[in-house]
Amino acid sequence: MKVWGAHGEFCARHQWEVIVATLALLACAASVERNGPGNRSERCAGWARACPGLEAEYQAADAVIMTFVRCAALLYAYYQISNLHKIASKYLLIIAGVFSTFASFIFTSAVASLFFNELASIKDAPFLFLLVADVARGARMAKAGWSAGEDQGKRVGRALSLLGPTATLDTLLAVLLVGVGALSGVPRLEHMCTFACLALLVDYLVFVTFYPACLSLVADFASGRKEMSPDSPFSEADLKPNPVVQRVKMIMAAGLLCVHLTSRWPWSVDNGIIEGPTDTLTPATQDNVLLHSYVKWFSVSADYIVIATLLCALIIKFVFFEEHRNWVIDMNDMLVKEMVQDQEKRKPKFSVGDDSVSEISTQTECGLEETEWPTLSPSSSAAKLNAKKRPMAECLEIYRSEGACTSLSDEEVIMLVEQSHIPLHRLESVLGDPLRGVKLRRKVIGGRFQTELAIKQLPYLNYDYSKVLNACCENVIGYVGVPVGYAGPLVVDGKAYMIPMATTEGALVASTNRGAKAIGTRGVTSVVEDVGMTRAPAVKLPNVVRAHECRQWVDNKENYALIKEAFDSTSRFARLQEIHIGVDGATLYLRFRATTGDAMGMNMVSKGAENALKLLKSYFPDMEVISLSGNYCSDKKAAAINWIKGRGKRVVCETTISHENLKTIFKTDSRTLARCNKIKNLSGSALAGSIGGNNAHAANMVTAIFIATGQDPAQNVTSSNCSTNMEICGENGEDLYVTCTMPSLEVGTVGGGTILTGQGACLEILGVKGAGIIPAENSARLASLICATVLAGELSLMAALVNSDLVKSHMRHNRSTVNVQSDMNITLKVPTL
Repeated sequence: MKVWGAHGEFCARHQWEVIVATLALLACAASVERNGPGNRSERCAGWARACPGLEAEYQAADAVIMTFVRCAALLYAYYQISNLHKIASKYLLIIAGVFSTFASFIFTSAVASLFFNELASIKDAPFLFLLVADVARGARMAKAGWSAGEDQGKRVGRALSLLGPTATLDTLLAVLLVGVGALSGVPRLEHMCTFACLALLVDYLVFVTFYPACLSLVADFASGRKEMSPDSPFSEADLKPNPVVQRVKMIMAAGLLCVHLTSRWPWSVDNGIIEGPTDTLTPATQDNVLLHSYVKWFSVSADYIVIATLLCALIIKFVFFEEHRNWVIDMNDMLVKEMVQDQEKRKPKFSVGDDSVSEISTQTECGLEETEWPTLSPSSSAAKLNAKKRPMAECLEIYRSEGACTSLSDEEVIMLVEQSHIPLHRLESVLGDPLRGVKLRRKVIGGRFQTELAIKQLPYLNYDYSKVLNACCENVIGYVGVPVGYAGPLVVDGKAYMIPMATTEGALVASTNRGAKAIGTRGVTSVVEDVGMTRAPAVKLPNVVRAHECRQWVDNKENYALIKEAFDSTSRFARLQEIHIGVDGATLYLRFRATTGDAMGMNMVSKGAENALKLLKSYFPDMEVISLSGNYCSDKKAAAINWIKGRGKRVVCETTISHENLKTIFKTDSRTLARCNKIKNLSGSALAGSIGGNNAHAANMVTAIFIATGQDPAQNVTSSNCSTNMEICGENGEDLYVTCTMPSLEVGTVGGGTILTGQGACLEILGVKGAGIIPAENSARLASLICATVLAGELSLMAALVNSDLVKSHMRHNRSTVNVQSDMNITLKVPTL
């Protein structure tokens, strides 16, 4: 299997070289003259001249046998094409048909004309070849090559590794089967079988070499490669020669040289050496071999009339009377489905399979245009093609022998799941296909809880689930799309940023954008301190004396160094900064605080704390670890300790808003905003007993950026701790000085949801994706951008509150036409008195 895979990958990666080299060899074989002096009367001259006596031996019995073979070949070819038309797309059909015709005859003709002079009349050989050749083999390889998940070379290599051994065995059996005809004693049948055997061997060699290169080339064209546009920037790389093109040119040169040499030096059949010019050859012998042989096909006889009649009848039946269905292969479900017209519904719909339904309509100035759209749905005939359910015992044996379900159908896999042979949560790993695992889980869950219609409305296609597995989510049944807007440009520390915000709250992005506009080019200045992530295990000692001894032991600098060494050994980036101990009777809460580089670091700190506890327990064997987290951390809960001591990143941002911007953008002044901030954000929050809530709506901006950039949304509880301060400044006291202090902003640019495609794109927009050159560089920059965005949002909301613009903006941005229409309908239904 590995050898076939490596061979197929090599042919696919060197597609042009293989194609050009094969065609060059074909040209060489076609141009070689095989006749030496002295043997023209003893042997056949190839296809250019018939063998002596052969036509005389073509008697009635021979004609009947050959006519029967031709008719059987045509009928079988028609049957294969009909089946192929049902199970493959038109592109696979074209690829398979063209390849089979080209490879099995053109290449074989060249080789036969070079080595087998006695094959003088082989015009019937293609008919026998159609009886034993696998026309659908090319389509199967194309489908396997395009349904794999690696790059193009590995796709074709994997496909050939699967089909190569089978093709080898099939070719061997076909050669042995056709070779029996060479012993029949029927002259034409003997010559036809000999040529067919040669055709099968050549077809096999071309299939494992030339076809992978062609398949890779066609797949590259089908993938829609984009060429460089005329206005694209020019680079030095454009001057460098393409190494593939250079190799192709060398092979073409070598091939043309061989063509010129072989076309002028005839080969001697008797002794195998090259002799002088063949001036005595007749003009008929010196004609083009292939051209002359093709002309011989057009001879007319009774048997050809029968064949022509049958061929015309089959063509007419296929074109006019065959039941044509618009079969397609759903590349997401890998099932055969039929295109049918939905004439019953007025609203246009386009549904793929049974898992996604969407309505498409177009709005014009004249009103709503409704159009009939085709619906892609599995028909009864298509269901028969897909439904090949085997018994439970056979399916279970296949699953246990393979350790996977790649060869089982969807219904068979669901049967194994329902019988508890396959855990539902392991479908992706068992199938080796995350998308198929999600699709089957949707079917199982929908059937168990009678929620099929609801699950159909949850999208699941066009998503990379391979990044989700073992990282972001389990038991996946789809995904939820959240709209992403941008606010900006927002200038932070001298650089302009466009801030991506994922939210479903109307007016939030617009409000933040207005705040960024008021800040203007003066921008925001930020200061970031890497406080570190925390984890606080709860341990219990036998009594308060032992607890006090343990606390003193940890506070000792030498002992702390031992604990730090054990903690730091668990990660390249986690570095212990402090152990803050809380005491409750005989229970100790050890709050480990450590820096974690560009990762948010909860797992790093948990792992380090666990290793440190093992060391501590070796000195205090009577210590009992109650919980790895004792809520003294504190994570995802409002806690004063995070407000006081900090957690993650501590960020402070400041800016000054000019009197002009306050007046033109916010329609207010500095005194009004400063007064409102004092009464609302300071006095009001204190009266409510809020912890870390001295702000207007910091959680709004924090959560929107968290969702867009793949942070943990639940950590907005701690991360939204913010103190907003506004003061009058300037010579005339008309400018506004604003600061936002966020002591516990928990963010990271590696790990978690940051690995997902969409979230990674938002991080890339901010220029902070992945790990920075300096540890914690990117995560600190992300923290400063979040705090600066919070400042912009705070400014805009405070201005809206003092101007009574809050309700107006939400009525304009946060109420959809659907909701408004619903309200209108409700109003109209209220009866009048």
